[in-house]
Amino acid sequence: MIQDWTGWLLILFSFSIVLMWKSVRVDTKVVLAIWVCVAFHHAVAFLNAYVGIIIGAGQDAGRFHETGVRLAALPEPTWVFVIGNGVITYTHSLGLLYSAFGASLFLGGELSVLAFTLSCIVLVRLVSLLDLGRFRIGIILLFGLLPSAVIFRSVTLRESWQALFFLLSVYWAIRLLKRSGILISSFMLMSVFCMAILHSGFDAYAMYFILVSVYWWIYGCQKGVRWERQVRFLFAGLLIACVIMLTQMMGWYVSVESALGGIEHFRLASAAEGSQGRAYYGTMLDTSSVLGLVKSISMMFIQYMLAPFPWQVGNVKDIYALLESMLRMVLLFFAVSLWCRSSGEARSYYNFLFIIFLGMEFMWALGTSNWGTATRHHMLGYSVLVLLGCPGLILFMRKLHFEIFGRRKVSRFQDMEKFVKPDPKINEI
Repeated sequence: MIQDWTGWLLILFSFSIVLMWKSVRVDTKVVLAIWVCVAFHHAVAFLNAYVGIIIGAGQDAGRFHETGVRLAALPEPTWVFVIGNGVITYTHSLGLLYSAFGASLFLGGELSVLAFTLSCIVLVRLVSLLDLGRFRIGIILLFGLLPSAVIFRSVTLRESWQALFFLLSVYWAIRLLKRSGILISSFMLMSVFCMAILHSGFDAYAMYFILVSVYWWIYGCQKGVRWERQVRFLFAGLLIACVIMLTQMMGWYVSVESALGGIEHFRLASAAEGSQGRAYYGTMLDTSSVLGLVKSISMMFIQYMLAPFPWQVGNVKDIYALLESMLRMVLLFFAVSLWCRSSGEARSYYNFLFIIFLGMEFMWALGTSNWGTATRHHMLGYSVLVLLGCPGLILFMRKLHFEIFGRRKVSRFQDMEKFVKPDPKINEI
């Protein structure tokens, strides 16, 4: 345990870093909620390092750690990143940190916990930006205590860092929608770039995210500047062309034809390996016709979002995957309900978040062929889904609780009015 001293220092640092932001530390409930979530993540990192490899921490997590250990043993420390290969970027980052502080599985897990702690802080700031302060505790707990997320974000996997940079990208995009500026735009682009280098699938998604963000920014400028529709679309077209040329220069650009070819090759390889077992639900991509393409892609998305179905459940892991799928559907239902009730500026933000969320889930759906892997991939979009769906779920649970126990009559209209027009004093986080 002596070589794990850096990991133990990270435990203290992860608890104290929450207090470095005044807007966070002034709210005791928020600090305690984050600390509870962080404590569970530390417990998983400790068990994985000192008791035994936990479920979900084998295979990829073990391989990344071993690669980092080998890189740390090299005579000269090296760090490289390859656009389109997030594994190299992540393992070289681990190797660089291992060479500086000692090759330790506990340290690797604690680095992931540190990324999760920072994600909680970003989430709190997003809650404040979206005027959801009265639901902040429920959002934090639902985000931080999902069992699969507690495991995957506490071991040497990329998901914790991917989720951090995805949330940062969303945060700066919302800031850009509220108040444009070169500095804010730069922070958003840097966050998107850091997210993109952590996984090959994020190359295309990064371009998608930037285009959606810029379009929403242009759309939001209509309040201050009256542009003719033709001028607006011309400007948007020029901007899209610039982004495409930039992504081509950086090697991020992927044509539709090459993207479909890559998806088809991946799914054929997954079916040939047959390593997914019962959890495999792979639907082959049908590129023979437009109708076949639409049908096969739609089936991929449905299976990714809903699998396993009740008749596919065969063990305890499947039961958990089914429960998590049901939770996502419940949150999605209340997210749609929130969107329908919102209006004005709030509705614009929710439209943006919905499109970003669906784009992320759609990307993963095309590259996922079993519900075990899907559990990991859902974690990135889950943060936005919690933001959109948790407020409606909390209101429903409160109403249900009061009606069952008869403590008071709850006016749905009053709850809705408070939700749409929250008290600004509550949001001083």
